[in-house]
Amino acid sequence: MLGVRVAKILSTHLHVEELKQSLQQLKAQGIELVYWVFDSPELASKEAAIACGGFFVDEKITYSLDLITLPPLPFPYPEIGIYMDSVANSELIALAMEIVPFSRFSRDPHLSAQQVNRLYTAWIGNACKKLVAKIILVARAHNILGTVSGMVSIDDKQGRADLSLLAVAPLYRHRGIGKRLVYAAHAWCIAHDYSMSQVVTQQTNPRARHLYESCGYQQEKIEYFYHFWL
Repeated sequence: MLGVRVAKILSTHLHVEELKQSLQQLKAQGIELVYWVFDSPELASKEAAIACGGFFVDEKITYSLDLITLPPLPFPYPEIGIYMDSVANSELIALAMEIVPFSRFSRDPHLSAQQVNRLYTAWIGNACKKLVAKIILVARAHNILGTVSGMVSIDDKQGRADLSLLAVAPLYRHRGIGKRLVYAAHAWCIAHDYSMSQVVTQQTNPRARHLYESCGYQQEKIEYFYHFWL
């Protein structure tokens, strides 16, 4: 989707020589962009990343919530429903573009805005096709047939309900739509027998962090992302 061959280094703790060897092996396989994620602020990992030409692109926070602690919820708001089409319409694509500025890919100077936009357009398209999401909930202005004012996708990640692609259109912000989308997502998750929910957001996105914390989510871990161009 980015137009380059991408790989992820799975080991979360590597010293300089180990990381250098991994990058050399990936380069020999024709990989162009490698990303490495580690969840410890230990100096050795950071020094290894910098020594091997890594570019720091993101600090992500995983929040989690025990759904069992919540009371049974009906599908709570009449303006929120399930997006039924398998193709993303222009409103959903526009909402996906609202997420782009916070993406780690947007912080990588090697990638153009067109490449990142194409990635997120593909992401929401794949979510509609149920390739990267089980369901998309949408909020609509005024009634269930109105303009899409917000969305959230829900997928399964290792037995947890994973909320992602949450966005509210600029015209409809500061009206509580984001919180209602999260609560509607909780209702769907509980109805589908999930006991835990999680959401990942950027340290640099205080609006999203405040939303999730106000909905009861607790910080679980922080991960550091580095990009390497080979």
